[in-house]
Amino acid sequence: MHEMSLVESVIESILDLKEKNDWKKINRVTLKIGKMRQVIPDIMEFAYTAASQGTELEGSNMVIIQVEMEFFCKSCNRRWGEEDMAFICPFCGSSEVEMLHGMELEIDSMEVEN
Repeated sequence: MHEMSLVESVIESILDLKEKNDWKKINRVTLKIGKMRQVIPDIMEFAYTAASQGTELEGSNMVIIQVEMEFFCKSCNRRWGEEDMAFICPFCGSSEVEMLHGMELEIDSMEVEN
């Protein structure tokens, strides 16, 4: 269950932010997670609840926003989504493909009390 290791890293970052900003309490954390991370939102939220027990985050909740995959072809300058998930351009066949979205793992927002 790689969700638990991801949650532990997120919790560490949140607690650092809490200390640096002298926040009294964190009520909600919203994460943006790309689909390529292969995270199951319900498991991630459960892992957060379990890992936050006994910490300053106990009682807060986590909300997951899943980010769809998006690709870009450097040869023909076209974009496509995961419906044509491939690292080969479905338009021109080039392998000069870049993933624009889908690997995110970032804190989008937090609801805090000062």
